[in-house]
Amino acid sequence: MKRARCCLMAPLLIVLAGCAAPAVPVVDSGPPAREPLYSPDRVKPGRLEYAPDRSTFAPVLTERFPYPTQPEANAAYRRLRATAPVDRVYPASIWLFGCKPGALDEQTARVTRYRGPVVHCVTDFLDGSGRRARRETANFYYYGAVWNMQPVYPPHTAVPWRNRERSPKDFWWWVPGRPRYE
Repeated sequence: MKRARCCLMAPLLIVLAGCAAPAVPVVDSGPPAREPLYSPDRVKPGRLEYAPDRSTFAPVLTERFPYPTQPEANAAYRRLRATAPVDRVYPASIWLFGCKPGALDEQTARVTRYRGPVVHCVTDFLDGSGRRARRETANFYYYGAVWNMQPVYPPHTAVPWRNRERSPKDFWWWVPGRPRYE
């Protein structure tokens, strides 16, 4: 008897499940897919350089060094956006305009070179239709077999000196045997 009821209820449940609203897919950011570490064969400023999988690097390269390709940079941006707060609107994708080895420091606005593949790139943030919304600098570093993106917000003005006092003049600097610093 129970088995007969189950057999009659199963088609009814299947029909009702088809009428239900589609479930929102769960985004699992799990382990990222491995990306190969490419570097350009030669550097010709202003010319596109292609990786072995036919994806492009940024069109302006300063020296032969490992750089993210355009698809790898977009994958890094999507991973960064997946961890960002959901209450804000973010650009749809990015496009690398030009890259150079080293990371841009957010406080001093100076570039620091590292041994590993770390680059800073002028990055165009694109809206849904592919138009440029803004252009900013971002750091990209290769860690865990994938390129990762780190947004940078450097100061737009020169860092002011703490005090503007001049060093005192030593009029006897030319006398031999004097200490250099007093």
